[in-house]
Amino acid sequence: MGEPEALGLLFDASYRPAATFGVLAPIALYALLGVVFRLFVYQMSGSAPWRDFMIALILGALGVALLFRLNLYRSIRFGWIAFAAFLVIVVVFPSVYSAIFEQMSFRSRPYETLQYLWMLFPLIYALLLYRLRGLGFFGVFAAAALVGVPVLTSMVLYWSGFYLEALASFACIGLLIIAIRSGFFACKKGVAIAMLVFGVLLIAAVLIIAEPNRLARVLAVLNPARDPQGDGWLVLRIRELISHASIFGAGSALPTVTQEVVARFGESTNSQSLLLAMLAYRYGIAVAALPVLGLVAWLTYGFSRARKIGSTLGKLLAHAVLLVFAAETVLSVAVFLGYPLWYSAVFPFLTDNTMAFEMNLLLAGMLASVLRTDGLFLDTSFRQKKLHLRLE
Repeated sequence: MGEPEALGLLFDASYRPAATFGVLAPIALYALLGVVFRLFVYQMSGSAPWRDFMIALILGALGVALLFRLNLYRSIRFGWIAFAAFLVIVVVFPSVYSAIFEQMSFRSRPYETLQYLWMLFPLIYALLLYRLRGLGFFGVFAAAALVGVPVLTSMVLYWSGFYLEALASFACIGLLIIAIRSGFFACKKGVAIAMLVFGVLLIAAVLIIAEPNRLARVLAVLNPARDPQGDGWLVLRIRELISHASIFGAGSALPTVTQEVVARFGESTNSQSLLLAMLAYRYGIAVAALPVLGLVAWLTYGFSRARKIGSTLGKLLAHAVLLVFAAETVLSVAVFLGYPLWYSAVFPFLTDNTMAFEMNLLLAGMLASVLRTDGLFLDTSFRQKKLHLRLE
């Protein structure tokens, strides 16, 4: 067999950790930009916000370093345990907590903090999706249910903007479509995707129509003039910012109401959703487009790396992370274009939301870990399960 040291060197040469500089370097740059934006764009002041942000930055950096050294492929053994823990901690616990302490509203500290774990849910979903290989249409239905059950339960138990639940849903549905297209379930791809899209659109329509406030929000986005003092107010302000912006440099004079929004930027709870529109008005549309184009380039590179991963599990995990970043970017750009379906939409790393910033760092660490350890996991074999009838 040879000397252990020689065998170890040969093994390391054959399965050398993959380079991740192209993934982590842009993330480090965006994290630094996040600090710059807090100083000069959001103009954050006060010791408490900076203290919380610096704690999040340090913990996030340590999390990236720790996750980078881990082999996340080993987590496949704990997929169902992680899913059950997620349901208990994120979906059920806040409701029980509020029931015990009735004076606490749904915006109490436990709920606000725990809801950001939805950003990690697509990775748990990827572990479960891997277990459903070869199950045909049953696997597709089961995979769809694993997204729908926690999301719909959360919507029943709590009243909120559901931005994070929607973010996780978009990433998981995208991951499921990628799995179907790759022949993951061994079923007719076109039929499975058509059924999935129809089901998602039907459920979304029912959820919007069934709740008057949600329907009013959607109608206001489509036609803000019908409710200029209500749901359409912020939509009109965003569109005025964009219409008065220049390609380069500061924009032209704004109506008085929108000038007040600009003056209070950084203090308002809507600052994170107004970020790109504010950049476009203050410095030019070209400047606002730079962080978007940079992130799109990084996502394009990331998806190209993810497709080359040797194992199916690795592809699922990498795509899960990238789809979360892609969903964040798309929803933020939608606000910038004047269609704010969620006012709480955050742009990755450049947000003033401390918890979202920290979760973005952890997701980046997980992606780097999956790419670094590519080649150290071999897909387990599976048999396509079919129903057989036998008469004796």
